[in-house]
Amino acid sequence: MSVSLIPRPELPAWPAARGPGTLDEQFLLLRRRWLSLLLTLLLIPAASWMALTLLGPRYTATGIILYDPVDAAPPGDLPPDLGARIQDAVVASQADIVSSLPAARALAAQLNLAADPEFNPALRHPFWSRLLPSKPRKPDPDAVPDAVRQALAVTIPPGSNVLTIAFTSTDPNLAAAAANAAMQIYLDNQRDQAFADLTSEESWLAGHESDLQAQLDATESALARARAAAGIVTGEQVSITTETASRLAASLVDARAQLAMAQARLISAGNGDAAAADAAVAPDLMPMRAEAADLTAQTDALAREYGPNYPDLVADRAKLAAINAALGAETGRELATAKAEVAADAAQVATLAAAVTAAKSQSQAQDADTGPIRTLEQRETEQKALLQNMAIQADQLAQQAALTKGDARILSAASPPDAASAPRPVRIMAASVVLGLCLGVLLVQLEEHLDTSFRSGGALRAETRLACFALVPEIAQPMRVPLTAPLSLYAEQLRALRTSLMATGDPRIIAITAARPGEGKTTLTVALARALASQGLNVVAVDGDVRQPSFDAIFRLGGAAGLTDVLAGHARLDDIVLQDPESPLHVIAAGAQTRDALSLFLSPALPALLAALRQQHDIILLDVPPAFALAEARVLARLADAALLCVRWGATPRRVVLAAMLLLHEAQVNLVGATLTRVHPRRHKNSGFPDAEIYQPRYGGYFRA
Repeated sequence: MSVSLIPRPELPAWPAARGPGTLDEQFLLLRRRWLSLLLTLLLIPAASWMALTLLGPRYTATGIILYDPVDAAPPGDLPPDLGARIQDAVVASQADIVSSLPAARALAAQLNLAADPEFNPALRHPFWSRLLPSKPRKPDPDAVPDAVRQALAVTIPPGSNVLTIAFTSTDPNLAAAAANAAMQIYLDNQRDQAFADLTSEESWLAGHESDLQAQLDATESALARARAAAGIVTGEQVSITTETASRLAASLVDARAQLAMAQARLISAGNGDAAAADAAVAPDLMPMRAEAADLTAQTDALAREYGPNYPDLVADRAKLAAINAALGAETGRELATAKAEVAADAAQVATLAAAVTAAKSQSQAQDADTGPIRTLEQRETEQKALLQNMAIQADQLAQQAALTKGDARILSAASPPDAASAPRPVRIMAASVVLGLCLGVLLVQLEEHLDTSFRSGGALRAETRLACFALVPEIAQPMRVPLTAPLSLYAEQLRALRTSLMATGDPRIIAITAARPGEGKTTLTVALARALASQGLNVVAVDGDVRQPSFDAIFRLGGAAGLTDVLAGHARLDDIVLQDPESPLHVIAAGAQTRDALSLFLSPALPALLAALRQQHDIILLDVPPAFALAEARVLARLADAALLCVRWGATPRRVVLAAMLLLHEAQVNLVGATLTRVHPRRHKNSGFPDAEIYQPRYGGYFRA
């Protein structure tokens, strides 16, 4: 017998919810998960208060030191910014000295801090160490100094030479004593280091002064021996001087210049040029040469004009011959004189050159004899000067050693503080409250993000596109509520479920299934069946979950024959329809034939059985196994007029619900809607979702428990 499927109706559009980022949604989210927010808001401040109680008050004493060395200023030729950085680096190095490990060791030894559990971890015995056995640890020799360094703080105000030294302890008197001791240790170290440096310099100078005195004695002895060997009396050395050699060299240069000039005049006179010879050798014959030139020009003019025998011409020629003869004789005398001058100059040059050569030889010989003496004398002079400077420096160091003082001084000593510096309870508690609030909000957001279940009908419809027919609350004995409290909220949700189911086409065979076990489908089936039967309808509830049957225990059937027995032909329909002892409801158990139940469900006997039940009853409710559990669930649900999917509120993941819907749709199940089961009334009432309105106290007059 074929069963016609009722087409799935078009669902009305659900009102669009505001985005999760709106302020209202954030408040509703905090309202839904107020417990997580409250726990975080209480735990963080409580933990902070416990920590404050365990830590106890701590006191910080502060002292001030001025570091102002005379020689710490950078050179004046540096740029101002570089000089300031160098100065800051020098002061910062002093802060490192104050908080150094050797200084911490000295401070711990001076105040015997190794006997104080605050600074000696070996003396602490926390309560958990008594409960949990642990291996003995090797003692750390630097544990106490490290704890002292942690309690000691050195700060430097920017651009200053002031060192602020603070020490923190649970004892205010110890804090002040430790701060003052740290400053005094630093000052003592400064003075000791300055005195050690001066002592080292004095030792170095004394040693070098002794070595230099020995070297000076050796030099004086060598100088005396060299003078005795050269036959020189101290202060009386006979040698050619540099001035004598310079005069000889200058005279040689002048003689060579005169020789060169004489040779030039002689060469000019002997090259046949009369004018050049007159200018070079006999400058006094220039007028006679001019007169001879005029007569030559005059005779030439008379000869051209009057002929060779003109009387004036003859007279001029005689006069010209006399002048030329006089010029020749005079020129010869001048040339002889010039040659004599050249010879004399050459002889003088040779003489001076020989004298210079002899002077150089004599000077070199004398230098060879007196050079070592001069070297020794120069060395003696230098050693005496260096020895004198060392004596002066030794006197200065002796004076400084007598007045040795450090480069720093205490400006303000530390005094025991009146109030604790840490912890600050008000600030810490305020910060812990803010932190708890922030962490609570983050935790709520994380829980909301990780929660993939359905907590409202709107969310269920938005994700599945199925109408949410009801939100069935979780109460005690829900299957008896339709009989004992028909006016309760639970019974009202059953009536709303029936109304919504009837609105889908008045189905008579209704399959109730779920995505996985524990969703409350069997409870809902029995409660809905009893509610419908109490309203005068002829209702039969069929236990279709043959692997995990539950009707036997609910209705105390005692192992009666059921659905699979009829399908297998071992029983008749009239034999398996039983009466609910508490209501007019008829029930059919699952049956004992669980082996190969799928074949029984696929046989024609199942549609025939459902058709027979349809003729005898107004409504048939099928308790179908979870969609993921058995294939029989999809076969049985496909034969129903409508199928209802149960989704457990706040538990079933969305991906599981969607996957179950896909299986049912692939099996051609007419899935008309869904319902949220096992809803927590109080938590859903405070969730802020629109469908939580029915749980508000204002509707209490409409329901009776």
